[in-house]
Amino acid sequence: MDRKKLLVLGASYSQIPLFQAAKRLGIETFAVTVPGPYQGIAYADHVVYADITKPEEVYEAVRDLGAGAVTTCCMDVGTRTLGFLCSELGLPGPGMRAAGAARDKSLQKKIYQENGIPTAEYAIVSDEAQLEAAMEQIGFPLMIKAVDLMGSRGVFRADHPDEARGFFRESMKETQKPYCIVERFLQGVMFGVEGMIGPDGNLVFFLPLGNDLHDGNPPFPQGHYVPWERSGQLSGRIREMVQKTARALDFRSCAFDMDCMFADDECYVIEATPRCGATGIADTVSLYYGIDYFEAMVRCAFGEDVSGMFQAQETGKIVPNASWLISAPSDGVIASIQIPEKLPEGVTDLTFNVKPGDSVRRMRNGRDRIGQLIVKGSGPDECHETIRRVLDGIQITVK
Repeated sequence: MDRKKLLVLGASYSQIPLFQAAKRLGIETFAVTVPGPYQGIAYADHVVYADITKPEEVYEAVRDLGAGAVTTCCMDVGTRTLGFLCSELGLPGPGMRAAGAARDKSLQKKIYQENGIPTAEYAIVSDEAQLEAAMEQIGFPLMIKAVDLMGSRGVFRADHPDEARGFFRESMKETQKPYCIVERFLQGVMFGVEGMIGPDGNLVFFLPLGNDLHDGNPPFPQGHYVPWERSGQLSGRIREMVQKTARALDFRSCAFDMDCMFADDECYVIEATPRCGATGIADTVSLYYGIDYFEAMVRCAFGEDVSGMFQAQETGKIVPNASWLISAPSDGVIASIQIPEKLPEGVTDLTFNVKPGDSVRRMRNGRDRIGQLIVKGSGPDECHETIRRVLDGIQITVK
Protein backbone atom coordinates (compact mmCIF):
# COMPACT_ATOMS: atom_id res chain seq x y z
CA MET A 1 0.00 0.00 0.00
CA ASP A 2 1.27 3.46 -0.86
CA ARG A 3 2.19 5.70 2.05
CA LYS A 4 -0.35 8.35 2.91
CA LYS A 5 0.48 11.76 1.46
CA LEU A 6 -0.07 15.05 3.28
CA LEU A 7 0.03 18.56 1.85
CA VAL A 8 1.19 21.17 4.38
CA LEU A 9 0.42 24.76 3.37
CA GLY A 10 3.43 26.83 4.42
CA ALA A 11 6.94 25.95 5.56
CA SER A 12 7.69 28.41 8.37
CA TYR A 13 9.07 27.34 11.75
CA SER A 14 5.48 26.97 13.00
CA GLN A 15 4.85 24.15 10.47
CA ILE A 16 7.89 22.10 11.53
CA PRO A 17 6.03 20.09 14.22
CA LEU A 18 3.43 19.10 11.60
CA PHE A 19 6.13 17.62 9.38
CA GLN A 20 7.70 15.87 12.38
CA ALA A 21 4.38 14.40 13.52
CA ALA A 22 3.57 13.16 10.01
CA LYS A 23 6.98 11.51 9.75
CA ARG A 24 6.43 9.66 13.04
CA LEU A 25 3.13 8.41 11.62
CA GLY A 26 4.79 7.18 8.42
CA ILE A 27 3.12 9.82 6.25
CA GLU A 28 4.83 11.36 3.20
CA THR A 29 4.82 15.17 3.34
CA PHE A 30 4.77 17.91 0.71
CA ALA A 31 5.58 21.47 1.80
CA VAL A 32 3.68 23.94 -0.37
CA THR A 33 5.45 27.28 -0.27
CA VAL A 34 6.98 30.09 -2.28
CA PRO A 35 10.79 29.99 -2.55
CA GLY A 36 12.58 31.44 0.45
CA PRO A 37 14.65 30.63 3.55
CA TYR A 38 11.80 28.83 5.28
CA GLN A 39 12.95 26.52 8.07
CA GLY A 40 10.22 23.93 7.49
CA ILE A 41 11.48 23.00 4.02
CA ALA A 42 14.27 20.88 5.53
CA TYR A 43 11.70 18.76 7.39
CA ALA A 44 9.44 17.93 4.42
CA ASP A 45 9.91 14.94 2.11
CA HIS A 46 9.11 17.07 -0.93
CA VAL A 47 8.62 20.74 -1.78
CA VAL A 48 5.99 22.15 -4.13
CA TYR A 49 6.66 25.76 -5.03
CA ALA A 50 3.39 27.65 -5.27
CA ASP A 51 1.84 30.71 -3.65
CA ILE A 52 -0.51 29.47 -0.90
CA THR A 53 -2.52 32.71 -1.08
CA LYS A 54 -3.59 31.69 -4.63
CA PRO A 55 -5.89 28.63 -4.48
CA GLU A 56 -6.02 27.96 -8.22
CA GLU A 57 -2.22 28.10 -8.55
CA VAL A 58 -1.79 25.62 -5.71
CA TYR A 59 -4.49 23.33 -7.12
CA GLU A 60 -2.69 23.11 -10.48
CA ALA A 61 0.58 22.32 -8.69
CA VAL A 62 -0.75 19.54 -6.44
CA ARG A 63 -3.79 17.98 -8.10
CA ASP A 64 -1.88 15.00 -9.56
CA LEU A 65 0.11 14.15 -6.41
CA GLY A 66 -2.53 11.82 -4.99
CA ALA A 67 -2.57 13.52 -1.59
CA GLY A 68 -5.01 12.18 0.98
CA ALA A 69 -5.17 15.29 3.17
CA VAL A 70 -4.16 18.93 3.43
CA THR A 71 -3.57 21.03 6.54
CA THR A 72 -1.85 24.08 7.95
CA CYS A 73 -1.42 25.61 11.38
CA CYS A 74 -0.74 28.84 13.28
CA MET A 75 -1.26 31.23 10.34
CA ASP A 76 -4.14 32.45 8.18
CA VAL A 77 -2.50 32.95 4.79
CA GLY A 78 -3.24 29.45 3.51
CA THR A 79 -6.73 28.96 4.93
CA ARG A 80 -8.61 30.04 1.79
CA THR A 81 -6.53 27.57 -0.23
CA LEU A 82 -7.15 24.90 2.42
CA GLY A 83 -10.91 25.03 1.91
CA PHE A 84 -10.55 25.28 -1.87
CA LEU A 85 -8.35 22.15 -2.09
CA CYS A 86 -10.61 20.14 0.20
CA SER A 87 -13.58 20.98 -2.01
CA GLU A 88 -11.87 20.54 -5.40
CA LEU A 89 -9.88 17.39 -4.53
CA GLY A 90 -12.58 15.78 -2.41
CA LEU A 91 -10.39 15.72 0.71
CA PRO A 92 -11.55 15.74 4.33
CA GLY A 93 -11.50 19.25 5.76
CA PRO A 94 -13.27 22.61 5.80
CA GLY A 95 -15.46 23.61 2.87
CA MET A 96 -15.63 26.60 0.59
CA ARG A 97 -17.69 28.66 3.03
CA ALA A 98 -14.84 28.31 5.51
CA ALA A 99 -12.34 29.17 2.79
CA GLY A 100 -13.97 32.49 1.98
CA ALA A 101 -14.74 33.52 5.54
CA ALA A 102 -11.26 32.66 6.80
CA ARG A 103 -9.68 35.34 4.63
CA ASP A 104 -12.40 38.00 4.81
CA LYS A 105 -13.68 39.03 8.25
CA SER A 106 -16.65 40.80 6.65
CA LEU A 107 -17.92 37.47 5.28
CA GLN A 108 -17.57 35.97 8.75
CA LYS A 109 -19.58 38.80 10.26
CA LYS A 110 -22.34 38.28 7.67
CA ILE A 111 -22.48 34.54 8.43
CA TYR A 112 -22.64 35.19 12.18
CA GLN A 113 -25.48 37.65 11.71
CA GLU A 114 -27.43 35.28 9.44
CA ASN A 115 -27.06 32.39 11.90
CA GLY A 116 -27.90 34.21 15.12
CA ILE A 117 -24.34 34.02 16.49
CA PRO A 118 -23.61 36.94 18.85
CA THR A 119 -21.12 39.35 17.28
CA ALA A 120 -20.47 43.07 17.62
CA GLU A 121 -22.60 45.54 15.64
CA TYR A 122 -20.68 46.49 12.49
CA ALA A 123 -20.64 48.29 9.16
CA ILE A 124 -18.62 47.67 5.98
CA VAL A 125 -16.86 50.88 4.97
CA SER A 126 -15.23 51.73 1.64
CA ASP A 127 -14.77 55.50 1.85
CA GLU A 128 -14.75 58.38 4.31
CA ALA A 129 -18.41 59.23 3.72
CA GLN A 130 -19.38 55.72 4.76
CA LEU A 131 -17.00 56.02 7.71
CA GLU A 132 -18.79 59.14 8.92
CA ALA A 133 -22.14 57.32 8.71
CA ALA A 134 -20.72 54.31 10.59
CA MET A 135 -19.36 56.52 13.38
CA GLU A 136 -22.78 58.10 13.75
CA GLN A 137 -24.52 54.72 13.78
CA ILE A 138 -22.14 52.79 16.08
CA GLY A 139 -20.70 55.44 18.38
CA PHE A 140 -17.44 55.38 20.35
CA PRO A 141 -15.24 53.62 21.21
CA LEU A 142 -15.18 51.56 18.03
CA MET A 143 -12.87 49.19 16.17
CA ILE A 144 -11.53 49.60 12.65
CA LYS A 145 -10.35 46.37 11.04
CA ALA A 146 -8.67 45.33 7.83
CA VAL A 147 -10.62 42.21 6.81
CA ASP A 148 -7.82 40.10 5.30
CA LEU A 149 -4.86 40.38 7.68
CA MET A 150 -3.74 38.38 10.72
CA GLY A 151 -1.79 39.02 13.90
CA SER A 152 -3.75 42.22 14.75
CA ARG A 153 -2.34 44.04 11.73
CA GLY A 154 -4.58 46.78 10.37
CA VAL A 155 -6.75 46.64 13.50
CA PHE A 156 -7.22 49.73 15.70
CA ARG A 157 -9.39 51.05 18.51
CA ALA A 158 -10.60 54.61 17.98
CA ASP A 159 -12.00 56.77 20.80
CA HIS A 160 -12.98 59.85 18.79
CA PRO A 161 -13.66 60.84 15.14
CA ASP A 162 -10.17 62.15 14.30
CA GLU A 163 -8.61 58.89 15.47
CA ALA A 164 -11.13 56.90 13.46
CA ARG A 165 -10.37 58.85 10.29
CA GLY A 166 -6.62 58.35 10.69
CA PHE A 167 -6.89 54.64 11.53
CA PHE A 168 -9.28 54.09 8.62
CA ARG A 169 -6.64 55.44 6.24
CA GLU A 170 -3.98 53.20 7.84
CA SER A 171 -6.16 50.09 7.55
CA MET A 172 -6.96 50.81 3.91
CA LYS A 173 -3.24 51.13 3.14
CA GLU A 174 -2.55 47.67 4.57
CA THR A 175 -5.51 45.70 3.21
CA GLN A 176 -5.79 44.17 -0.25
CA LYS A 177 -9.56 44.69 -0.16
CA PRO A 178 -11.43 47.90 -1.15
CA TYR A 179 -13.19 48.03 2.24
CA CYS A 180 -12.72 47.43 5.95
CA ILE A 181 -14.97 46.81 8.96
CA VAL A 182 -16.05 49.36 11.53
CA GLU A 183 -17.58 47.70 14.60
CA ARG A 184 -18.66 48.45 18.15
CA PHE A 185 -15.87 48.05 20.71
CA LEU A 186 -16.91 45.31 23.12
CA GLN A 187 -15.87 46.16 26.67
CA GLY A 188 -15.39 42.92 28.55
CA VAL A 189 -13.02 39.97 28.98
CA MET A 190 -11.27 38.66 25.88
CA PHE A 191 -10.69 34.90 25.69
CA GLY A 192 -9.78 32.31 23.10
CA VAL A 193 -11.12 28.88 22.23
CA GLU A 194 -9.00 26.16 20.65
CA GLY A 195 -10.79 23.09 19.39
CA MET A 196 -11.24 20.47 16.73
CA ILE A 197 -14.12 19.42 14.49
CA GLY A 198 -14.56 15.85 13.25
CA PRO A 199 -15.59 14.74 9.76
CA ASP A 200 -19.26 14.78 10.85
CA GLY A 201 -19.07 18.48 11.77
CA ASN A 202 -19.32 17.77 15.50
CA LEU A 203 -16.97 18.95 18.22
CA VAL A 204 -14.06 16.66 19.09
CA PHE A 205 -12.96 18.96 21.92
CA PHE A 206 -12.97 22.63 22.85
CA LEU A 207 -10.65 24.38 25.29
CA PRO A 208 -11.30 27.97 26.49
CA LEU A 209 -8.04 29.92 26.89
CA GLY A 210 -7.25 32.80 29.18
CA ASN A 211 -5.45 35.66 27.41
CA ASP A 212 -2.43 37.65 28.62
CA LEU A 213 -2.68 40.81 26.55
CA HIS A 214 0.08 42.97 25.13
CA ASP A 215 -0.65 46.66 25.66
CA GLY A 216 -1.12 47.72 22.04
CA ASN A 217 -3.85 49.38 19.99
CA PRO A 218 -5.82 47.26 20.29
CA PRO A 219 -4.40 44.94 22.97
CA PHE A 220 -3.64 41.48 21.56
CA PRO A 221 -2.67 38.13 23.13
CA GLN A 222 1.03 37.79 23.94
CA GLY A 223 0.31 34.65 25.93
CA HIS A 224 -2.38 32.16 26.87
CA TYR A 225 -3.07 30.02 29.90
CA VAL A 226 -5.30 27.10 30.92
CA PRO A 227 -7.52 26.55 32.70
CA TRP A 228 -9.28 29.89 32.25
CA GLU A 229 -10.95 31.05 35.46
CA ARG A 230 -14.41 31.33 33.87
CA SER A 231 -14.30 28.05 31.92
CA GLY A 232 -16.52 26.14 34.32
CA GLN A 233 -19.06 28.91 34.72
CA LEU A 234 -19.43 29.49 30.97
CA SER A 235 -18.66 26.00 29.63
CA GLY A 236 -22.17 25.17 28.38
CA ARG A 237 -22.64 28.53 26.71
CA ILE A 238 -19.21 28.39 25.07
CA ARG A 239 -19.82 24.85 23.78
CA GLU A 240 -23.12 25.91 22.19
CA MET A 241 -21.54 29.03 20.65
CA VAL A 242 -18.55 27.11 19.30
CA GLN A 243 -20.58 24.28 17.76
CA LYS A 244 -23.00 26.73 16.15
CA THR A 245 -20.13 28.79 14.74
CA ALA A 246 -18.28 25.75 13.36
CA ARG A 247 -21.40 24.53 11.56
CA ALA A 248 -22.18 27.97 10.17
CA LEU A 249 -18.64 28.25 8.78
CA ASP A 250 -18.56 24.66 7.44
CA PHE A 251 -15.60 23.50 9.55
CA ARG A 252 -14.88 19.75 9.20
CA SER A 253 -11.87 17.51 9.93
CA CYS A 254 -9.76 20.40 11.19
CA ALA A 255 -8.48 22.22 14.22
CA PHE A 256 -9.96 25.67 14.76
CA ASP A 257 -9.10 28.78 16.72
CA MET A 258 -11.57 31.42 17.91
CA ASP A 259 -11.19 34.88 19.41
CA CYS A 260 -14.10 35.69 21.71
CA MET A 261 -15.32 38.27 24.20
CA PHE A 262 -17.44 37.94 27.31
CA ALA A 263 -19.32 41.23 27.65
CA ASP A 264 -22.77 42.30 28.82
CA ASP A 265 -23.32 38.73 30.14
CA GLU A 266 -22.96 37.41 26.58
CA CYS A 267 -20.29 35.36 24.79
CA TYR A 268 -19.45 37.07 21.50
CA VAL A 269 -17.46 35.65 18.57
CA ILE A 270 -14.83 38.04 17.22
CA GLU A 271 -13.44 35.71 14.57
CA ALA A 272 -12.88 31.99 13.90
CA THR A 273 -10.30 30.28 11.69
CA PRO A 274 -10.03 26.61 10.52
CA ARG A 275 -6.50 26.03 11.78
CA CYS A 276 -4.66 25.67 15.07
CA GLY A 277 -3.98 28.94 16.86
CA ALA A 278 -0.60 30.60 17.18
CA THR A 279 0.97 32.12 20.34
CA GLY A 280 2.07 28.70 21.65
CA ILE A 281 -1.49 27.34 21.61
CA ALA A 282 -0.52 23.95 20.14
CA ASP A 283 1.96 23.47 23.01
CA THR A 284 -0.73 24.55 25.48
CA VAL A 285 -3.16 21.90 24.17
CA SER A 286 -0.47 19.19 24.09
CA LEU A 287 0.53 19.82 27.70
CA TYR A 288 -3.03 20.20 28.97
CA TYR A 289 -4.23 16.87 27.59
CA GLY A 290 -0.90 15.01 27.74
CA ILE A 291 -0.88 14.34 23.98
CA ASP A 292 0.89 15.39 20.79
CA TYR A 293 -1.59 17.89 19.39
CA PHE A 294 0.25 18.08 16.06
CA GLU A 295 -0.26 14.33 15.65
CA ALA A 296 -3.96 14.86 16.35
CA MET A 297 -4.07 17.57 13.66
CA VAL A 298 -2.48 15.27 11.09
CA ARG A 299 -4.82 12.38 11.89
CA CYS A 300 -7.84 14.69 11.88
CA ALA A 301 -6.87 16.07 8.46
CA PHE A 302 -7.17 12.52 7.08
CA GLY A 303 -10.69 12.25 8.53
CA GLU A 304 -9.77 10.03 11.48
CA ASP A 305 -11.70 10.02 14.75
CA VAL A 306 -9.25 11.43 17.31
CA SER A 307 -11.71 12.04 20.16
CA GLY A 308 -9.98 9.40 22.29
CA MET A 309 -6.89 11.62 22.54
CA PHE A 310 -8.77 14.27 24.55
CA GLN A 311 -9.98 12.32 27.59
CA ALA A 312 -7.73 13.93 30.23
CA GLN A 313 -10.29 16.59 31.10
CA GLU A 314 -12.90 13.95 31.92
CA THR A 315 -10.45 11.92 34.05
CA GLY A 316 -9.10 14.97 35.88
CA LYS A 317 -5.54 14.42 34.62
CA ILE A 318 -5.15 17.82 33.01
CA VAL A 319 -1.93 19.86 33.27
CA PRO A 320 -2.33 23.62 33.88
CA ASN A 321 0.14 25.60 31.76
CA ALA A 322 0.85 28.94 30.12
CA SER A 323 2.63 30.24 27.03
CA TRP A 324 4.37 33.55 26.37
CA LEU A 325 5.76 35.12 23.19
CA ILE A 326 9.16 36.68 23.82
CA SER A 327 9.62 40.11 22.27
CA ALA A 328 12.58 42.34 21.42
CA PRO A 329 13.19 45.38 23.67
CA SER A 330 13.53 47.71 20.65
CA ASP A 331 13.85 47.85 16.87
CA GLY A 332 17.26 46.95 15.47
CA VAL A 333 19.61 43.99 15.04
CA ILE A 334 20.08 41.25 17.63
CA ALA A 335 23.56 41.52 19.17
CA SER A 336 23.20 38.83 21.84
CA ILE A 337 20.71 36.65 23.68
CA GLN A 338 21.60 35.35 27.14
CA ILE A 339 19.37 32.98 29.09
CA PRO A 340 19.69 31.81 32.72
CA GLU A 341 22.06 28.88 33.26
CA LYS A 342 19.41 27.08 35.31
CA LEU A 343 15.74 27.38 34.50
CA PRO A 344 13.00 27.06 37.13
CA GLU A 345 11.17 23.79 37.49
CA GLY A 346 8.12 23.77 35.27
CA VAL A 347 9.71 25.26 32.15
CA THR A 348 8.95 22.91 29.26
CA ASP A 349 10.14 25.06 26.36
CA LEU A 350 12.33 28.13 25.91
CA THR A 351 13.27 28.63 22.29
CA PHE A 352 14.18 31.54 20.02
CA ASN A 353 13.47 31.80 16.31
CA VAL A 354 16.06 34.56 15.81
CA LYS A 355 19.83 34.67 16.26
CA PRO A 356 22.52 37.38 16.53
CA GLY A 357 22.59 39.39 13.32
CA ASP A 358 18.85 39.08 12.64
CA SER A 359 16.73 42.22 12.32
CA VAL A 360 13.91 42.54 14.86
CA ARG A 361 11.41 45.12 15.97
CA ARG A 362 9.59 45.93 19.17
CA MET A 363 6.37 43.93 19.37
CA ARG A 364 3.50 45.55 17.47
CA ASN A 365 1.63 42.34 16.67
CA GLY A 366 2.03 38.58 17.08
CA ARG A 367 4.33 38.24 14.08
CA ASP A 368 7.03 40.19 15.93
CA ARG A 369 7.75 37.30 18.31
CA ILE A 370 11.41 36.33 18.63
CA GLY A 371 10.85 33.24 20.77
CA GLN A 372 8.45 31.43 23.03
CA LEU A 373 8.30 30.26 26.62
CA ILE A 374 6.01 27.42 27.78
CA VAL A 375 5.63 26.50 31.47
CA LYS A 376 3.47 24.19 33.56
CA GLY A 377 2.45 24.39 37.20
CA SER A 378 -0.27 23.77 39.74
CA GLY A 379 -2.42 26.54 38.27
CA PRO A 380 -2.31 29.83 36.32
CA ASP A 381 -0.84 31.84 39.23
CA GLU A 382 2.17 29.55 39.57
CA CYS A 383 2.64 29.47 35.80
CA HIS A 384 2.62 33.27 35.58
CA GLU A 385 5.15 33.54 38.41
CA THR A 386 7.49 31.11 36.60
CA ILE A 387 7.17 33.14 33.40
CA ARG A 388 8.04 36.33 35.28
CA ARG A 389 11.15 34.74 36.81
CA VAL A 390 12.40 33.42 33.47
CA LEU A 391 11.81 36.71 31.64
CA ASP A 392 13.67 38.59 34.39
CA GLY A 393 16.68 36.35 33.76
CA ILE A 394 16.80 36.76 29.95
CA GLN A 395 19.06 39.48 28.57
CA ILE A 396 18.51 40.53 24.95
CA THR A 397 20.79 43.16 23.42
CA VAL A 398 19.62 44.95 20.28
CA LYS A 399 21.75 47.42 18.29
